[in-house]
Amino acid sequence: MDLPVPPAPDGDGRPPALVVESETAARIETADRLAEAGFEVLEAWSAQSALLQIERHAGLRLVVVDADLPLILPEDRFALTCEIARRRPHLALIALSAGPSPDAGTLPAGVRFAAKPLTPAFAREALAQLFCA
Repeated sequence: MDLPVPPAPDGDGRPPALVVESETAARIETADRLAEAGFEVLEAWSAQSALLQIERHAGLRLVVVDADLPLILPEDRFALTCEIARRRPHLALIALSAGPSPDAGTLPAGVRFAAKPLTPAFAREALAQLFCA
């Protein structure tokens, strides 16, 4: 069943991040990169699961989302990323894709795009930016 993880009662001081990826191996790799960079990592494997996690975890600081994961229609590339930005405009968002970079204006302001796989350096940079913001 695709249910969100309940919020932790007491965090360990690491900023929480959510990885949204339908492919298991890619989700694990991205989660590992973020954990190594210093994040507490939650995972979602569908658009519905991601939106539930975002609603449930008010303390989320970062969402790394598979840009090609559809919200409703398979051809709606970046739709889930845009919906997350609409619901939680102050979240740091990284859209990952193995496909081409988005055209200018496709992603909401402040959303960063990166090619898959997420590199350790990019994960560390995301953590550093959270503390500089």
